[in-house]
Amino acid sequence: MSRNGDIRGFFGRPSAAGPDPGSSMSKPATSSQPVPDLQPSPPISSPWTPPKPTPKLRDRTDEIKGSDDEEGDSDDSLESISAFYKRKNGPAPYERDLNVTSTPKAKRIASSTTLKSPLTILPKPAKHKFDLKFLANHAKQSDRADESARIADELINQSDNDSHDGEHLKEVQNDPALLEKTAKDLLDSDEEDAKGGKLMRAMNRTRVDGSHRVCYFFEQPLCKPPRRPFPQKRAKGCWKCLANSRTRDQTVILGLPHAIAAKGNALPDELFLWILNEVCAERNAQLRVQYCNLVSLCHDSISRLVTDAQLYSMLHKLGGPNYVKGQHGTKLQGLPKVEDPYPKKDWAGLVTFLELLERMAPNLSTENAIGAIQLLLRMGLDPIVSTTVRGEHAAAMEALAGALPKLGTGQWDDACYDISAYLNAIVDKPVDQVVPISHMPKTSTKLLDLRRRMAAVALFQDEDLGGQAPDSALTLDDITSRLDAADFRIGASTDFEALRALVTLLDVVIGPAGFLYPPQHSRSDEKQDDADRRFDADVDALTFRLKMVHDKIHDSTLLSRKVAKASIDLVAKRLTYAVRTRPPPKTSIFDPEPSRREDAGAPKQRAFMKNWALKKAVRGADADGNGNGNENGNGHVDGIE
Repeated sequence: MSRNGDIRGFFGRPSAAGPDPGSSMSKPATSSQPVPDLQPSPPISSPWTPPKPTPKLRDRTDEIKGSDDEEGDSDDSLESISAFYKRKNGPAPYERDLNVTSTPKAKRIASSTTLKSPLTILPKPAKHKFDLKFLANHAKQSDRADESARIADELINQSDNDSHDGEHLKEVQNDPALLEKTAKDLLDSDEEDAKGGKLMRAMNRTRVDGSHRVCYFFEQPLCKPPRRPFPQKRAKGCWKCLANSRTRDQTVILGLPHAIAAKGNALPDELFLWILNEVCAERNAQLRVQYCNLVSLCHDSISRLVTDAQLYSMLHKLGGPNYVKGQHGTKLQGLPKVEDPYPKKDWAGLVTFLELLERMAPNLSTENAIGAIQLLLRMGLDPIVSTTVRGEHAAAMEALAGALPKLGTGQWDDACYDISAYLNAIVDKPVDQVVPISHMPKTSTKLLDLRRRMAAVALFQDEDLGGQAPDSALTLDDITSRLDAADFRIGASTDFEALRALVTLLDVVIGPAGFLYPPQHSRSDEKQDDADRRFDADVDALTFRLKMVHDKIHDSTLLSRKVAKASIDLVAKRLTYAVRTRPPPKTSIFDPEPSRREDAGAPKQRAFMKNWALKKAVRGADADGNGNGNENGNGHVDGIE
């Protein structure tokens, strides 16, 4: 079969079957044109399948025709495949030519060529440093400042002219009758005149109590005394490293003097005293720490040189009072209470002093330890202790109490007497005496005993109680008689701040109430229950007396009354639930066996409740119309005796 022949010849019949009628009709038979020889084709029922060509192995170096390298064979009518991916991923992002420094063109260009792009950066117009608008505003500000200064001068001049009115206002505030009259005059109408008393009481509730005076420890304002020069003559030998003033601070910070003292080299007394005077005034925290470490190693110098006078000298750098020899009986003069007496004051030096005193306490002598405790009591009158250095003050007091003689000895009694007499001598009001006592911690038996002795001296105004144990010096009659005094009576002129201080002192004096225990039965096993019963009865009697004082206080809106009632109630609950040997029994008016100290009206109340229950049961039986099981033969109700 020819390559370019008619494809219909592929389906032709073999010559043996005869000529195809279709082919004979389409092609006329000519004798001159030879008939090509047709290959025998398979029958129609089984068409012939051409053989599968065998792939020809190609060499790697063969060139494929029609590739992109040949320009003539490439088909330019087909779109590039990269255009398909561009349509699928969206338009390509705009990329600015880095070489072009002009403003980039917008993506969407307006049709008009006269309009400019909004992205074009126009040059900023030149602005003068001082234009007319700026000068006008400056003139207005200057006028306002002058007007404020003029108004301030007028107010100052007016305050000088109104001095008489200010004195009259003070007289009105101090005189209750005049204050009430002024309050009524403020309300002109007759209907509002009755509210003058209410207005006066409201003014009294909100008025600040300026009568209370505070004993401040530091001066107002604080002064800065000059520092002492360094003793150059004593800086020799192994301590020559401190002679150079330029490298002295760095040498101390690196710990070289501390290492020298740790090897047993004694620090000269002049250098020791110079460090004590510098430790509170030094502003560098690292220097203060190294000074404390160096001083704490000098045990012999501490016992000889650290006295109460030296301690006062250290605090004088912070504005503390001067030490006056023989100031045991000098009364402290209080000052009016100020909201912020030491504004913007750094108390790091005071904290360092208390921490150093705590470390030096074990090496102090008994006399110097007593003087240090008296110093802390004097400092405890200042409100700065309760607000800023409460923890450091308590830790120093505990360490100094541990340096005192053994508890229960004559030396201990003498030390407690000196400390208690000192506090009673410098302040005489209970409001002031209770403050340093309340700041003392309760962490050791020595401190608890010292607190009770100081409180007993302040409560009973008897300095001899400071040298005796409270459990052996006081009795229940002493406590009850003190509660009957005039300062515990509630009236129109009662000072509730002083009453609260007295109740606090009474609570400290009572303590565990060991003076209520009979000494002859305190260690007897046979009569222990009787002794405990009598002890609880005495505690209940003391609690009852306190509740009487509590109930007499009219709970108004005054804060001082509320605080006084709360303090009394707190002491009564402590006696009931902490001092008693056992909790109080719960009593009821229906108890068959009344207690020994029951209320006199309890039997009458029980009889009333019994009759009421009897009448109710009888009425219920009559209403039902049957008395089965309600009454017995004697006319009594079952179960009610």
